[in-house]
Amino acid sequence: MKKKPFRMYIKLCGGSACVSNHSFEVKKVLEAELKKQGLDNEIHIETTGCNGFCDTGPLLIVKPDNIYYNHLKPEDIPYLVEEHFLKGRPVKKFMFIPPAEDDAIPKLSEVDFFKNQMLIALRNRGLIDAEKIDDYIARDGYLALTKALTEMSP
Repeated sequence: MKKKPFRMYIKLCGGSACVSNHSFEVKKVLEAELKKQGLDNEIHIETTGCNGFCDTGPLLIVKPDNIYYNHLKPEDIPYLVEEHFLKGRPVKKFMFIPPAEDDAIPKLSEVDFFKNQMLIALRNRGLIDAEKIDDYIARDGYLALTKALTEMSP
């Protein structure tokens, strides 16, 4: 039987800066709040690797809309779940606000620092679950190692 896709996917950063800023505590509260609101079968949480914006962690990206939230605290999560995931209203106060500006930027790709970057080391940013090796392999992880072991000489 084929599993139905989730309505939303939450990509929670599990990079070292986000973890040191309590992203795993945010994840526990998020899981509990989604379950409490009956959304745990509609919204899937994945822990990703570093998103490259370490000083704004913990951060998460909500797919498919790519809404980017930063500086989250466990106590922020019930309000975020109610407003965004239940009522469909993205929460500006958790979005990135550039220094000396008043307007929030809802998507990471719209932040000036990231706009023109060509991702190399972070090309899989937000695309793989850092806790699932199959996700990494599906995006050509270990391809160079495979080539070195099977096609190249010492």
